Amino acid sequence: MTNYRDLWTGGKQITPELASRIAKAGNSSLEELRKDIGILVEVGNQISRSASFQEFYAAIEKLADTSRHISHLSHDLRALCDFQVPPPTVFADHFINQFFTMSAFKRTWWVEGPVFCGLCIDPGSRILELGCGTGYYTDIFFSPFASEIIAVDIDPRAIEFAKRFHQARNIRYSVADFRKELPKGPFDVAIWTPTIFAYSPDEVDGLMAQLRELMHAKGRLCGFTAVEAQRPGEGILWHDLPSLGARLKKHFANVQVFERAHTTVQPPRTNMYFFASDGSLPFDKDWARGLRL
Repeated sequence: MTNYRDLWTGGKQITPELASRIAKAGNSSLEELRKDIGILVEVGNQISRSASFQEFYAAIEKLADTSRHISHLSHDLRALCDFQVPPPTVFADHFINQFFTMSAFKRTWWVEGPVFCGLCIDPGSRILELGCGTGYYTDIFFSPFASEIIAVDIDPRAIEFAKRFHQARNIRYSVADFRKELPKGPFDVAIWTPTIFAYSPDEVDGLMAQLRELMHAKGRLCGFTAVEAQRPGEGILWHDLPSLGARLKKHFANVQVFERAHTTVQPPRTNMYFFASDGSLPFDKDWARGLRL
């Protein structure tokens, strides 16, 4: 089903200038794609004619290289359509990050967050993911370690995408505004992705209190976010590590926050990562999966 996708693309505002830009980008990519298609035909012939493993491997290497180039071109175009043509998407298609942005711009913050969150997941955990978006993290980073994941997002287009491309037997996707209702617990892990920015400080505090009640006694909350502002102010969730830690500490006995600055974009983007629990946290002395010497 692509109903929500089609509704969104149908509302795109294509000005004559944008139409010209899209056509130019499309024609340029099409020219390269025609060359790639020719290479694929040639490679197919090379594979069928291979008389040795060396010849076969050389052809497969060329096939992989060409397929990467095709993927790069197509996701470059998709990034143009998603972000440069209004209205821009409100959630990230991480296939664009995987096949275009990371290689083109060396930007890795999008992949670091779910990796760090994975440290909180013990095998067989029941997980609640808030703001799952397209389900990329849900499927690839979390589902291999979970008994069940309840993944929710307020955007029906995101859930439609998730169900098309990131289904798994242990994932349950649903459209929901979790300010109004949360799935039934208990959960071992709650993961809150950068959609946390969509909410006010009062809403975040209320949600954290509810999450604490939904989690097992030593369940873990984890997530990642960017620095919202450079200084405190009314309506600002956090402006540095101490302010993020203080908001979490209202609800959990143990809190760990850390950050990394990414200089591949200017001004540098500072990402903050957090763990919170009444039990042990990753890298604590009593963390069962670590050893500090």
